[in-house]
Amino acid sequence: METIEVWRGQPTTDTDGNPIQGEPVRVGAFQAVVAPTSTIDQVEENANPLTIEYTIHIRGSQPSGIQASDLIKVRGVLLPVKGKPQVWNNTHGRHIGDVIIVGERKG
Repeated sequence: METIEVWRGQPTTDTDGNPIQGEPVRVGAFQAVVAPTSTIDQVEENANPLTIEYTIHIRGSQPSGIQASDLIKVRGVLLPVKGKPQVWNNTHGRHIGDVIIVGERKG
């Protein structure tokens, strides 16, 4: 188990008064199992991409509240959530945690 941090952009407005997402701030932390995910990059000529991706398992009797727009700090790196966080139920239908995939590709 390791600690992950949840970061969320705070609502604010732009110069015209339109609602936008502001700078992210830390809104929580969880103990989680963090597993590296195998990915296959489509390599283009003269490209050397680096993909960082993890599957995160958070145990708990209640949903974590993590949103698809959140950022998760894993092993010192702030990564975006990929897709919708998934509910993890046992065979009796009881919530036992959430499963979240985070990652990004650079290059």
